[in-house]
Amino acid sequence: MKRGIIMVEPKQPLMPKTTVAIVATTRLQDERRRVLDLLYQPILGVSAYSLATVMWRQVALTADLKVEVTHTDLLALLNISMTALESARQRLEAASLLRTYENQPDRMPELIYELQQPVSGEMFFKDDLLSLLLLEVVGERQFERLRQAFLPRQLKRDKWHEISKSFLDVFSLDNRLIATPPKLIETTKAAFDQGQTSVEPEQPTAPDFDFGLLSELLKRSYIDLTDLQQYRQLIINEHLLYGIDETEMARYIGDATNLATNKLDATQFKRTVAAAYQSETTPVVASQKAVTAKKASESQEETALIAAAKQYEPMAFLAQIRQQQGGYVASGEQRIVEQIASKQIFSSPVINILIYEVLIDLNNPTITQRLTDTVANRWAQDGVKTPEDALASIRKFKAERAKPKVGRRRNNQKNIKETLPDWAKNDYQPTTKKPLTQSDKEQFNAQLNKLKKLRNGGD
Repeated sequence: MKRGIIMVEPKQPLMPKTTVAIVATTRLQDERRRVLDLLYQPILGVSAYSLATVMWRQVALTADLKVEVTHTDLLALLNISMTALESARQRLEAASLLRTYENQPDRMPELIYELQQPVSGEMFFKDDLLSLLLLEVVGERQFERLRQAFLPRQLKRDKWHEISKSFLDVFSLDNRLIATPPKLIETTKAAFDQGQTSVEPEQPTAPDFDFGLLSELLKRSYIDLTDLQQYRQLIINEHLLYGIDETEMARYIGDATNLATNKLDATQFKRTVAAAYQSETTPVVASQKAVTAKKASESQEETALIAAAKQYEPMAFLAQIRQQQGGYVASGEQRIVEQIASKQIFSSPVINILIYEVLIDLNNPTITQRLTDTVANRWAQDGVKTPEDALASIRKFKAERAKPKVGRRRNNQKNIKETLPDWAKNDYQPTTKKPLTQSDKEQFNAQLNKLKKLRNGGD
């Protein structure tokens, strides 16, 4: 699945008369249509799935894979309301099946809907977010049926003797042409390389995770190390989300490996990690990172917040806040954080600042998709790369909102000094996997009461 693009909400509300160009770069492949029908449909819902199907059928009627319609046309084909249409479009965007663009002002069509090929069945089940959501929707029994339907069939070739001919055994070509292909061949290859768009996900990187060490830890076990390579992306995702080191990762992999086949069960692996994470009063904490440089304009509180953001992995950071609030991390919140992390737009410290902004600074009771996307998109446009950049973007946004607007009286605003929770302060020393005492809980509650009073600039 292609990641890294955050969709921007249209500046104007969607209207039935809005003109739309539906475009695609390639026709919907038969195998990808099967993936759309069997795997995407359960997680999309009826309206979003129907919208995707209708749009693919519309572009298939044209030679250039482009058709212009209005929302009224789509509403008539789908027999749904405008609100339902917009919700269906957003679900397709979130599943990376659709990319939405605004055209230039006063240009027609007003919007462009670019259809995206569904990922292959193999990549769907390797995608942590898609497979987990499918499991939650359809249940274990149906999930297993679907998994078996897309598993590659293994042929037993051990007793076969191959006698197939190679290409040059059958076809004759001038060796000089093979060594030095004509210019037309080279320009053709370059044209296809330049225009190629991959629908497969990019492999994430984790420079602080040593796969060599992980292999050494698992070498003496019964685990099939060659089979483990196909789950490299999954392992990296879990490391980035939870801060799991090589030793703990080896233990989780061992717990989720089928003893009969020596194969890792990806679904069980994700459940094992999630269960271990939820059972710990204090989640796994990443290694301490010293704060080396401070901008002169940063306050002491901001410096402490940046240090805390660099200290924790996103899920651990979120869990710390929830613990102080006396609550828990909801499954929906976990999925949203996982989705942001999987896009690989922001580093873990920046994601932590994003979590803090949504829950504490904006005083939102839960992490919501719409608010998170709004803030994340603003930061992406501001070129945020570090937690310092994120705080600068927050200050910029607050300053812009605080400016008096023409024809509107500015409300009186009070500046309230922000007080950070104990875990975000410089002198705080975290403990790992240690249950909270009653005194700790009382302290957390006291800090939460202070947090509720924190607002800056009327936010």
